[in-house]
Amino acid sequence: MRFVHTADWHLGRVFHGVHLTEDQAYVLDRLIEIVQDARPDVVIIAGDVYDC
Repeated sequence: MRFVHTADWHLGRVFHGVHLTEDQAYVLDRLIEIVQDARPDVVIIAGDVYDC
């Protein structure tokens, strides 16, 4: 069985006054590509997804 595991995205986070939205969008786009290429049986997203 093939897994893709990712965690602690903290979407919406502002780090030292810098919005990370564009960086997070880029990495999420790459994650989608990885999942499409690898075709895992399971994708696990754990931890803190949003940073409100």
